[in-house]
Amino acid sequence: MTSHLLLIEDDDIAAYVTCKLLESSGFTAPVDVVRNAMEAMTYLACEGAYANRKSGNPVLILLDLKLPDLDGFELFKLIRSNPTLAAIPIFILSASNTDQDICRSVLLGVSKYLTKPLNTEEFRQEASKVFDAAPSIH
Repeated sequence: MTSHLLLIEDDDIAAYVTCKLLESSGFTAPVDVVRNAMEAMTYLACEGAYANRKSGNPVLILLDLKLPDLDGFELFKLIRSNPTLAAIPIFILSASNTDQDICRSVLLGVSKYLTKPLNTEEFRQEASKVFDAAPSIH
């Protein structure tokens, strides 16, 4: 089973920048990008267009809060409600730095809340904690 990461991001430029940041942080495993909540759940269930993807959960999920079909917080709760997905670390990526969104993230149990544009050093430090726990992804 190959270690991989899932990026849930509807903005192509933000997805590209995030993938480049991961690459520059030493993350060499595949990064799968999906554009909305429905596609994310289909991906995680290995159904539909993702029925033939390599099985196994991603080692980390990067989740944008503003998705076209469902609020990122709602998607977070859906993922956490599935026992086979509940242990996956999830980083929220958001342009919002409001206390309300940050507090909500803490209350829900988000692994890390990062604001866009991403602070490269902070991202590297936080991602390294996850990557070090799964050494096959370096």
